[in-house]
Amino acid sequence: DDAKMQGGFTLFSVSKETYLIDTDGRCVHQWRSSRSVFCAYLLPNGNLLRDGNENLEAPCFQAGGAAGIVEEVSWENELVWSYAATPYTKFLTHHDLEPLPNGNVLLLCWERKTKDEALAAGRRPDLIPDGEVWNNLVIELRPDQQGGAELLWQWSVWDHLVQDFDPKQANFGSVAMHPELVDINFCPPGGKFACRN
Repeated sequence: DDAKMQGGFTLFSVSKETYLIDTDGRCVHQWRSSRSVFCAYLLPNGNLLRDGNENLEAPCFQAGGAAGIVEEVSWENELVWSYAATPYTKFLTHHDLEPLPNGNVLLLCWERKTKDEALAAGRRPDLIPDGEVWNNLVIELRPDQQGGAELLWQWSVWDHLVQDFDPKQANFGSVAMHPELVDINFCPPGGKFACRN
């Protein structure tokens, strides 16, 4: 029904292809990546900002939404800049990214924490059946005009934890009295596939 359709173009990705289509479903432009693309944004300058799956390089993060690479490519699909949170054994970008008006980019990034790190943060041992926990980071990148990007800052869930399990830890406290913090033990049993943090 044309009356219910929003005007303009639609951008979407399928596997390694990103398509820009018009309201009649005609392909106006397409970009091909060497990796599967989960999300992509058409920038005001006509370039494409996209993520890319690095599961072959990052086998420890085999999960839906796992990315690994963010890159900007031109209309002609030429690389402008790229960034990977490495090493892949410790970090992996995931699910989405957000281009900012100033040209910077926000990313979500998993950070692997060991069982010892999780226990030191007050995690209940029964909630670490995989021997690790995945922390979440929000990072801001600024393209460096040399083909890469610089990490400007990061926000870590790990810096905002509370727990009422282990009184020996510095983040011990009343979970109910700290709605501004994240309870490290608020998750169902079942390991990292039941709960990511």
